[in-house]
Amino acid sequence: MKIADEYCLRPGATLKTAIASRQSPLDVFERLCIAEHYEFERQNPDELHISLPGLWCHHDLILTWEADTEALALYLAFDGRSPGGRSDDICRLISLINERLTYGHFDYWDKNSALVYRHSHSLKGGAKLLIEQAQDLIAQALDAAERGYPACQYVIWAGKSPEDALTSALVDLAANP
Repeated sequence: MKIADEYCLRPGATLKTAIASRQSPLDVFERLCIAEHYEFERQNPDELHISLPGLWCHHDLILTWEADTEALALYLAFDGRSPGGRSDDICRLISLINERLTYGHFDYWDKNSALVYRHSHSLKGGAKLLIEQAQDLIAQALDAAERGYPACQYVIWAGKSPEDALTSALVDLAANP
């Protein structure tokens, strides 16, 4: 018998220690980035930045892991082009885009003048993130970005109405299979 067992020095497996010792789902994304040759940077153990190629631009994806709540959060922000007084049109455009999304949603952060796609994924109860789920989360974010980015540019730079901008963006997307 070991001394640790005899004197009860070994920590018990409580929920807190189980959560603390489990693998971060960001490790799954990191392995995916290596396999797909995506540029990435691990900011800290709970934050991963990924650069993803798109049709219109490179997209910066930020993933954060909240161990306490067992939630994975995904953010994809469009580069900092200010809407130049068109924030009402951008908000209307976001509403139109969000109606068409199955997962996640767009927000407009007025403070930063940023259009952001957001999605979260619960891994409550110690669920493990599968590589297929990680691929799907990235695919959903890219799909949303490829719809939202050109539509946003049409509103900001071409002065189109949100409805016309979304129609034009979807036509452009269909023309680039």
